Order: sequence, then C-alpha cells, then structure tokens
Amino acid sequence: MFDVITNYFTNDWQALILVSVVCVCLTTGVLSPIVVSSRLAFFSDAVAHSTLAGVALGLLLSLDNPITLMVGVAIVVALIIASLRQVTTLGLDTLLGVAMAGSLAAGLLMYHAAEKGYAGLHNYLFGQVALLGPTDMWALVACAVVAVVVGARWGNRFFLLAVSRPLAQARGVPVARYEFLLIVLLGLVVSLSVRAVGLLLVNALLIVPAATSRNLARSVRGMFWGSLGVALFAGLCGLFVGDYLLLPPAPAIVVVAVLLFIVSQALRPLLGHHVAEA
Repeated sequence: MFDVITNYFTNDWQALILVSVVCVCLTTGVLSPIVVSSRLAFFSDAVAHSTLAGVALGLLLSLDNPITLMVGVAIVVALIIASLRQVTTLGLDTLLGVAMAGSLAAGLLMYHAAEKGYAGLHNYLFGQVALLGPTDMWALVACAVVAVVVGARWGNRFFLLAVSRPLAQARGVPVARYEFLLIVLLGLVVSLSVRAVGLLLVNALLIVPAATSRNLARSVRGMFWGSLGVALFAGLCGLFVGDYLLLPPAPAIVVVAVLLFIVSQALRPLLGHHVAEA
C-alpha cells in the first residue's frame, strides 16, 4: 500500500491523476454545502447529464478534446433552466426533469451518429481519471481556484439566499445576480469534473460531503470545513485504495464518501449534535 501511495508522488502521470482528483474534491467540497443548503442537488444532476450533449457535439465536429463544448453546453443548459424558472409557473423539479431528459436524449442521438454506437460512452458515464491529460488537469486546477475564491468571497451571501430569498433582498443582496453566478459556477464545475468521475457520479460529490458534515457540525462554518475534509479524504482514500485493490477510482471515491456519511449518521445521536442549519 505504501508503494501505491508513493508512486503518486514520484511518477509524473500518476502525479497528474493525484492533482486532478484533489482539485475535483476541493471544488466539490467547497460547493457541496451551498448545493445542499440551496436544495440544488437535482439541478447539478441535470447539468451533469447535459454535458453528454457537449461530448457528442464535439465528436460530431471531430474535436480531439470536447472540454470546451462540454463546459459551454452545461452552462447554456443551466442558464436556460434559470431563465425559465423566472418566467414559468412550473416547479423547478419539473424544469430539471425536462432539461435532463431532453439534453440526455439529444446527446445520445448525436453520440450514436458520431460513433455509430455507444462503445466509448462508458468513460463519460463513470469517469476515467487515468485518461486525463495535462489540459484536463490545468482546467481542474483553474476550476478549483475559481470555486475557492467564489466560496471565500461570497459564500455568506449564497448561504443567506439558501435561508431566505426575501431576507437576502431586504439586506440589499442582488439575488438574481448571485443565483446566476452560482448556476454558471455549478455548470463549470460539473462539466469539468465529468471526465474524472463521470456524469453519473459527479452529483454524489456535490451532495454527500455536506450531508456527512451536516450530521455532526454545530454551525455552518463547521459544516463547510467538514465538507471539505470529507471530500478530500474520500478522494485520496478512494484513489489509493482503489489502485491497491485494482478498482476504478471514481466509484471507489463515492463509496468511501457514502461510508463516511453512514458513520456520521450513526455518530450524530451518540454525540448529541443537532444538524447545522444554513
């Protein structure tokens, strides 16, 4: 096991994987409390599914790396959902269901047309961190920096919006601006993380860390730091143990995170902690 861990610090290609996983976990750990408090879990799932349309479009255009189109399509779909939310009486869950079904179906049709089948779809559904290149790594590094800066600078306002939109407006917070900022950021994070952990698993990393931390935290600040710790621990543990046991890293990371949630759920009544409210 020690040799497995050491290789990630001595081999260049494994160091790239390590940096990519740390960046994904750092990003999702920072945003997870905001997603959970704002009840945007289904939203991030819908955006993740929309990235498949970007991948398929990139294949149709014969692009070597469809990362730009993945990000673009995810952000466009996120903005469409946000805009429709302002002008329709339909519930958000209904809009998300339509967006998820439509973008996924369109992506599958384009993917089938480009590949004449679904043979290469597995890597985007479940992630393949071993196939990431330097461009992907630096994109994840930049995404992590943006997420940390936004979280540190405006995290309190996002939490205020999660608690009460009218209260945020009463305190002079430009609600629409921050809602769109959060939506664009989620679209960016989800689309860039798909190649590492897969569109079917990325949503777990945006929910489970905060859910785990919320079971034990006494405050919103505690929930934030706990979420970050859970995400990083799950990422590193899943990566190293998965490599040692010859298991795919993305599902291993999610399993570790879920196990931590189960432990936190069992410990919460024993410790007498109340759930932290955003």
